[in-house]
Amino acid sequence: MELWAKLSANEKFEAYGVVGLVVGWILGLVLGSSSVCVGGYCVGSVNYFNWGNAGLFGILALVLGVILGVVLFLKVSPSAGITWPMPVGQIILFISAAALVCAALMTLLQFTNGGNPPVLMYVADVVMIGGGAVATWFAYQTWMASKA
Repeated sequence: MELWAKLSANEKFEAYGVVGLVVGWILGLVLGSSSVCVGGYCVGSVNYFNWGNAGLFGILALVLGVILGVVLFLKVSPSAGITWPMPVGQIILFISAAALVCAALMTLLQFTNGGNPPVLMYVADVVMIGGGAVATWFAYQTWMASKA
C-alpha cells in the first residue's frame, strides 16, 4: 500500500489498465472455450481466444501489460535505484500503446478467423482493449504533463 500511495492519479489509472489487460486475458480463457461435439458425443473443447495468430497477440498484450506493471513498480520503489535510458513516462507510454495495439490486432484477427466462436469471448476482447486504452490514455496524459 505504501507504493500505491506514491503513484500519481494518472499512474493509478495506468495500473488499472494493467489489471484490465490481465483480467481480460483470463476472461478470454474462460469465455472463449467451446465444446466440440460429434454425433451427440462431446470429444473435447477448443478455445477460440488462443487460436492461431490472435492468441499470440493476446499473449503479447498480456506480457506487455505485466511489463508495464513492473515498470510502474520499479518507478516508485525506493530501493530500485534504476537509471532509465529515457524518461520513464515515455517508456510507459510506449509499452501501454504496444499493448493496446496488440489487443486490437487480436480482436481483429478473431473476427476474421472464422469458425463459430462463443459470443462472450468478445467481452474479454473489449476488457483487454479497454485496459490497454485506459493505460495508454493516462500514460499519454502523464507524459504530456511532464512536457509542460
